[in-house]
Amino acid sequence: MKKFNVGLSLALFSILLTVIAFSGCSRAPETMMAQATAEEAPAGSDAITKELADGVYQWFGDFGSSLVVISGQDVLITDPQNDGRAQKLAAYIATLTENPVTDIVLTHEHYDHVGGTGIFPEATVYGHVNCLPIFALSDLIDVPELDETFTDLMSIPVGDKTVELHHLGPGDGEATTIIYLPNEKIAVTADMYEDKQLTHENWVDDKNFTGVRYILNTISEWDLVHAVNAHSVSTDPQVLYDNAQYYNDLYDATFAAMNEAIAQQGFFAVFGLVDTLPDTLKLDQYASWQNYDTSFPRHVERMLLSIFHGD
Repeated sequence: MKKFNVGLSLALFSILLTVIAFSGCSRAPETMMAQATAEEAPAGSDAITKELADGVYQWFGDFGSSLVVISGQDVLITDPQNDGRAQKLAAYIATLTENPVTDIVLTHEHYDHVGGTGIFPEATVYGHVNCLPIFALSDLIDVPELDETFTDLMSIPVGDKTVELHHLGPGDGEATTIIYLPNEKIAVTADMYEDKQLTHENWVDDKNFTGVRYILNTISEWDLVHAVNAHSVSTDPQVLYDNAQYYNDLYDATFAAMNEAIAQQGFFAVFGLVDTLPDTLKLDQYASWQNYDTSFPRHVERMLLSIFHGD
């Protein structure tokens, strides 16, 4: 199992924490922490924990959320993110069980999510097959070796629990993985939505907006008790449903504008819309969402391009 280069650790952690704080979530850390109740913050820790179901926990620390599933001798976690955060996560798990982490699931290929696996040397690391060509390009960090890959669907037994890995297409990145516990009705996603805020404009270039729309609509049809997002404390499924509606409204408005332009000027009128539509299209019902004033034009542009050539 590869670990982060020690010589790069301090600079890298600074970079990664900045990325984590703003990747799909530009909310200030103190704002996110304020969402949790005092009972959720264990004494002496800046992490926030919740027991979502019997043996299933959310650990939110260093601006990231990991699922912890414990059953029998097995312990499964998601997205350790980096060595420093993984050590804190390991310390929390030690308060729950003496057993080592046996399984690690990566939600996607982005480098602010895939580090820290070496802190759990006995674990099998799972990721979508599309992680592999991205990891092959890495010059910044040592990426983890994947012990198991999947294409569309994989089921992992964790004691008497079942953890499913779903790939529904590209979302935030090409290796987007949805973790789903069907019996506990818990879904875990990363970087595709936030609570009443738009993804900051700096972080939309690798986001396939039509793909995100499809994924959120699909998950919204599942019977969910908790919807865990990698950079959010909240697990309320209503946040997921609200964002699915946002992407549907953005898609409908963008698609209608494209159809009208093509009807009037021909197919290549779409190229002109890239310059004009981001400044003219409005969805006032989301004007109160954080980042709307600054980042909504980039959302329009990305949706237009995603519709136009599936990017």
